[in-house]
Formats: sequence, structure tokens, C-alpha cells
Amino acid sequence: MIEGLVGWVKVGDLEPVRLMGVINLSRESFYKGSVVVRPKDALAAARRLQEEGADIIDLGAVSTAPGSPAISFEVEKERLFASLKEITDNLDIVVSVDTQRAKIAEKALSCGAACINDVSGLHDPDMAFRVADYDGSLIIMASDQRPGDLADLNRIIPNLGEKVKRAVGAGVDLKKISIDPGIGKWVPERTAAQDLAILDGFDRLRIIGRPVMAALSRKTFIGERLNIPDPGKRLAGSLAATAVAVYQGAHIVRTHDISASLEGIAMATAIRGRPAVISNGVRKANADGQIDGLWDGQRDGQGSDLEVEVLSYLGQGMDLAEYLKRIEVDEGAHRLLSRKGSYRLIAVRGLSSMEALIIKQEMLARGGDAAIPKLALRCDKRPQEILILGTHAQISGLVRNLKGQPFRLGHLAAIIEESLELIESPERYR
Repeated sequence: MIEGLVGWVKVGDLEPVRLMGVINLSRESFYKGSVVVRPKDALAAARRLQEEGADIIDLGAVSTAPGSPAISFEVEKERLFASLKEITDNLDIVVSVDTQRAKIAEKALSCGAACINDVSGLHDPDMAFRVADYDGSLIIMASDQRPGDLADLNRIIPNLGEKVKRAVGAGVDLKKISIDPGIGKWVPERTAAQDLAILDGFDRLRIIGRPVMAALSRKTFIGERLNIPDPGKRLAGSLAATAVAVYQGAHIVRTHDISASLEGIAMATAIRGRPAVISNGVRKANADGQIDGLWDGQRDGQGSDLEVEVLSYLGQGMDLAEYLKRIEVDEGAHRLLSRKGSYRLIAVRGLSSMEALIIKQEMLARGGDAAIPKLALRCDKRPQEILILGTHAQISGLVRNLKGQPFRLGHLAAIIEESLELIESPERYR
């Protein structure tokens, strides 16, 4: 389960998708419709965005569009802080500041900002330390040498993983860190095809375990694919891209168009459903706090700290069976091959080291595997998290055998069965 905070706003799998309204204090911004200059105009814009449904306001005083002029520290400071003060003094809303400078971030946090949105990916070595000093929230965008210069998820994901680790090492609270893959024409060589590929693979970012922000609003890749040079005319394309990002797992949407985004986000959220998680024999509550089921083991006090989540699944048995029939495979092989062709990746949390080792051996005996922490091999007494990797047939065999095992493994078998059923159940979409 992914859970986090931006300021005091909860973000994550069991929360509504949060909307971040954009206010640009930079005349160089690529989208002139979001630009304000006077502090009172910034307050009016923030109030309007809040009334439309924004949970967070993102203030930025420096444009990062290709070809934008360099902006000095003094100019950024002059543009930002009067507007920031107007908003924090007059509105009860989380304010994020879009900056790459640790000194600006420090002053912003001291003046009431709750979050720093750093598109440089912590290029300033002091950034994470300054955020930690004020117990602030931090959004880290994937970047190497320049903001947005990573255009491949195979580079973006390890980059973000390392940056999250660095921020935690500097003292930033892990639950207050969110991530952004950095879609957009940040550098001249960036192509629309690269941005579309990142968006198509957006759900891969879940592996980092932090809330994901989608910042797609009116960006260049939309204009190029739809042949709409003017950002002011890209609303429909923005809404479509945003819906895809939400369906693929985005927890925060940074947009210039709050009210126009609401219905598309609501539908995309409904279609993606809730994660397939069983915790302590209880299906995880949804954003309204409703609980969906209870295992007898929970009533008996068993498995008080177990959690199972289906992280990934590939292949549906019934679909594969139909394909096998079409190519005239022997009927007796349909069921077996269908189960072998369906892959599952399952996280199990709260195990003892002995339970983790038993599962590892059971999966290896069936031709699958389980990734377990090094500490489990040393019989560490702390709860362990493992990953079970295997086909539906292998995991079903594991479940059958666990039902006769000691410790809490019989109870765990029931939870795994329920999580596998939930991934394909309409109950995820209630």
C-alpha cells in the first residue's frame, strides 16, 4: 500500500486523487493562462483554485521551459515571497513551492509553505537537509544533470529510488516524500514519443513505494501529437492524458485546470479500482472508511500483523484457455496450461523470519521463487516483507501446502487466496 502526506493532506492508494493547482509567478512560463504577477492576483488565483477543488497550491517563480532565461536568486526571491505570504496568511490550504534552490526552500518553509517541489531531483546538495529541518514534504522529480533529462523509465525508476533514499538519509520523513517521473519537454532533445512511453508505463512507478504525481497539464507532447501548437487550446488532450495517468496509478495531479479535471479523474479512479490488499484478514478500507470483509482468523485473534498485496498480475486463465481452444490444443491441457500462463507478484508483510524461509522453500520446490530480506536468513526477530514470484499454478500449490503448516501459515494461505480473488473481483470497484 502506498501512503503519504503533502503537508497535512493525505495522499495514497486509499485516498482520493489530490489536485495541485498551478500558479506561475514567472512571465516566462510556457502557458500564459497560469501566469500572475502581483501578490494580490496570486491570492485571488489561489482562492479560485481552492474553490474549484484544489487540495494543494503550487507556486513557482522560475520557468524551466527550454530556452527560458536564467533567473537569479534575488529575482526568484522577489517574485515568490510576497505572493506566498498573501496566500498563507489568508487561505487554509497546503502550499507547495516549486524551486531548485535550498535557500529559497528554507525561507519558503519558514514562511508557511508545507512542501517543496524540486524538479532538479535534489541537485542542490542542501535541499533535502533544509526540507528536513522544517519537517516539510518533498516532491522529487527524476533528473540527472538537468531537470527532466531522463526520458526512459529504466533510468527514471532507479534515479528516483536513489533520490528517495538520499532524502531519507538527510532526515526527510519517508511518508512525506512523493515522486514525479518528469514528463514534458524539459530539454530540447526530449520527444513526444518518449513522454507517451513514460505515460503508458506509469504504473511501473509503484515499485518505488511513494505517491506519484502526474504533471502533464497542456505540455508539449500533447500539442505535438494533436498538432496544437498553442498550449491554451490543449485542454481536451490534457484531460485525456490525465485520465490515463490516474488509471495507471497517479495519486496527485498537478494541473492548470482544476474544475475541468474533476470528472475525468473521478471516472479514471473508479475504473482502476482499489489495490488488491488483504490486511489481518480484513480487506483494506476505501477512502470512505468502509471495510469490505473479515476472515474468521481475524475474529480468532490470528495473524494480527499479516498483510498480502497482489502487486502485479499478467494473464487471465479463462482468456488463455480460449486462445488454447482456438489453436486446437488438447482439451486436457487447457486448465493446466492456463494456470501456468498466468503470472503473479505478491507482497507479504509482517512475517517472522521462519515463516519467510518456509515460503521461500515452498516456492523453490514448485519452480517459482520468493525474495526475502537478508535479515530473515539471520533469523532476525523483526517482521519481514517478502515478494512471492510465480505462476498462478505455483502459488495455488503453495497455498494448498501452507494450509497444513505451523505458525500462522494456514491463516496466511487464506489471505493469499482472498487477495488473488480480489484482483479480479468487482468488489475492487465499489
